[in-house]
Amino acid sequence: MSRASWALASLLVVAGSMPLRAQFLTEQQFLDDTLAGHPAIAAAEAEVAAASGVRRQAGIVDNPEIAWVREDPDIAPRQDTVVLNWRLPFDGRRHRMDAADAAIDASSSELEATRLRIRLEMRSLFASWYIAARREAVLQANLDRTRRLSDRMQARAQDGESSGLEARRLELEVEVLGLEAAAARAEARATRSAAASWSALVTGDAEPTRPPLPTPPSSPDIGDRPDIRALSYLAVAAESRHQLQQRKVEPPAISVGWTEIADGVRSFDGPVFGFTWPLPLFDRNQGRREAASAEVSRARFELEVAQKKALEQSQAALASYSEFYAMVVRGAAGETDSDVVDTMLAVFEAGEASLTDVLDALRATVDVRMARIEALARALAAERELESALGRPILSGGSS
Repeated sequence: MSRASWALASLLVVAGSMPLRAQFLTEQQFLDDTLAGHPAIAAAEAEVAAASGVRRQAGIVDNPEIAWVREDPDIAPRQDTVVLNWRLPFDGRRHRMDAADAAIDASSSELEATRLRIRLEMRSLFASWYIAARREAVLQANLDRTRRLSDRMQARAQDGESSGLEARRLELEVEVLGLEAAAARAEARATRSAAASWSALVTGDAEPTRPPLPTPPSSPDIGDRPDIRALSYLAVAAESRHQLQQRKVEPPAISVGWTEIADGVRSFDGPVFGFTWPLPLFDRNQGRREAASAEVSRARFELEVAQKKALEQSQAALASYSEFYAMVVRGAAGETDSDVVDTMLAVFEAGEASLTDVLDALRATVDVRMARIEALARALAAERELESALGRPILSGGSS
C-alpha cells in the first residue's frame, strides 16, 4: 500500500473515531416541519371547503318540473297535456348566499386561528424541550465538577494529605447530585420524545437552539385577532339568516305547456299557461323568526364578551412578558458565575477555603443558573401568552 493510501486510511480512522457534532435545530425549522401536515390544520381547511360547498349550493336555483297528464274517459275525447312548472327564484336566496359568504369568511378566520393555536402548541413543545435540555446540562456539569473534586479528595485521603471525612462528604454530595441529574435527564428525554412525535427533524443528535425572545411591543393591539374576526363574521351570518326569516310571501310557480284534445276524428291543441302562489294567510315563520333573532343577539353578545376578554388578556400578558423579558436581559448581562466557581476551587486547592465554602459556592452557582433558566421559561411562556392575546406572532423590534 502506498504512503498516500496509508495516510488516507489513517485519516478515515481518526475521523471515524471523532464524536459527531450535534445538529442544531431552530424553533422556526421545527415549526415549518410540524405545521406543514398537522391534522388539526387539515381539518380546519376541510371546514373552509365545506363552507364553500354550502355557498355554492345556496346560489343554485330549483330545477323546473315537467308533467304529462292524459285524460281518456270512454264517453269524452282524449286529452293529453304536457306542462313545465318552475318556481321563480325569489325565495330569499340572496340572504342565504350572504349568510354562506359570511360562513366562508368565518371558517377562513377559524383556519387562521387554528394555525396560530397549533403554532403556539408547537412552540410550547419546543420551549419545553430546550428548557429541559438546559436544566440537564447545568445539573450534569455540576455533577461532573463535583465528581472530579470528589475523586481528587479521595486520592488525597488515600495519600494521607486530607481527612477522609471530607472525601466521604463529597461522595454523599455526588450521590444527591446524581439523582437530580438523572431526573433532569428523564425530563429532557420525555420532552425530546414529545417533540420527535411531531417532527422528523428531531433526530438522535439534534439539539434545540434557544427560542427567540422579541422585544415587547409598546402597547397591545387586538384589532385583527382571527378568532374575534370569526365571531364577527358569524354575527353577520346570523343577521342574514334573520333577514331570511322576515319573509312572509313565497314566490309563485309558473306553468307553461301544451295540450291536445282528440276524439278519434278531430283534434284540437294549444298552449297552456298558469301559476300557483301560496297565500300568506298564516304566518308560518314565527318560531323560526324568534329563534333567528335570538341567534343574532347571542352572536353579538359573544363577540362583545370576546373583545373585552381579549383586551384584558392582552394588557395582562404584555405586562407579564415585559417583566420577564427584563429579567432575562438582566440575567444575560450578569452571567459571570463560572469565574466565581473557578476562583473558589483554586482557593480551596490552596488550602485557604473549606469544603463547606466550596459546596456552598457550587450550590449557589447552580441555583443562580437554574433561576435564570426558570426566568427564561417564564418569559417564553409569557411571550406565547401575549402572542395568543394579540392573535399574531410578535416580530423582532416589538412589532407584531
